[in-house]
This record gives sequence, C-alpha cells and structure tokens, in this order.
Amino acid sequence: MEASLTKLDVARRQLVTAIRLLFDGEDSVSIFSLAANAWEIIDFFCNKAGVLSLSNQTREHIPSGKNLKYDYINSPYRNFFKHADRDSEGVLPLFKESDVDSLVFLVVEDYLRLLKKSPVEFQVFQLWYISIYTGKVSDEALYEIQISTESTFPNIDSLPRAGRLAMGRRALTDAMIDKELLNDVRTENTT
Repeated sequence: MEASLTKLDVARRQLVTAIRLLFDGEDSVSIFSLAANAWEIIDFFCNKAGVLSLSNQTREHIPSGKNLKYDYINSPYRNFFKHADRDSEGVLPLFKESDVDSLVFLVVEDYLRLLKKSPVEFQVFQLWYISIYTGKVSDEALYEIQISTESTFPNIDSLPRAGRLAMGRRALTDAMIDKELLNDVRTENTT
C-alpha cells in the first residue's frame, strides 16, 4: 500500500487510466473527465515551474475574450459532467472523438515538457496521436519521428476509429514488455 500521493502522482494515474480506457474503446465521458482533471493539475505545475507548455502555446492562439480552461476544457463538457445544480435539465450534444484525443494529447505533451519523462502509456499515445493527426504537428517535429510513426502505426489514417484504437492497444501491449523502453531513464513505472 502506498504511504502517500502527490498531486502529480494523481494526475499521472488519472491520465494513464484515461489512455488505457481510450485504447480499449471505453466511455469517452470518463476519458474526458479523467484527462481534464489531470490537465488542471499539470497545467498548474507547468505554470509554477515556468515551463513552455503546449497549453500556454495554445493560449496564445485562443480568440480574445476566451480562456482555455473555462471555455474549452471546463465548458461545456467538464462542468456538465460534474455539476447537477447548474442547468439540471440541460442536454449536450456528444463531443467528437477528436476533441477527446486532443485533450489527452495536450495533457500528455504538457506532462512530458514538465517532467522530461513519462509512463509508457503517454509515449505510445503521443506517437499514436501524431500518426493520426499529422496536420496538427509541425513539419519539423513530424520529420523527426516519421520513421517511428510509420513503423508503429502503418496506414493508421486509413482505418476507422475502432481499427485505430486497436492498433494503439497493440502498440501499448508491445511497449509494456519492451525491456529497453521500460529501462530507459525517461520512462516512468506505472505499476
């Protein structure tokens, strides 16, 4: 049994669980909620440490009068998921899978920039996301990892969602037994 938990321990565990659920094709509301909770913690620590996070880079491109936390992460979904006292009869349209994927990627990227290491789940998700959403990644960054994306996720962009998730799950399963990856100083243990 663990003696104590830090805020970063909690954020890491929530995000690991979110990624595992995502690759298993589980409930997107739960995945979004876990990722948003983790994001709030990691965003705080990135700002406290003065880290140039993806969240802060994203803030630079948000329209004037909008706020990343309140207008894109908390509202409308996160607040709807956790508050019954606000608009108790309200109904939301389902969000797009790409919105969930993008939130998880934002948190993973911020975590990596903050700690310079991460669990295997984050590493696999990052590569999976970049393999699918190539248009959201700079050409320079894409060029640096193109061999990894093509060998790990060949033709993933031609697959339906279920096939993409299955490919992510297989890559995660393989990575969890890759001794070289697991022993790398940049890989955190999640057990």
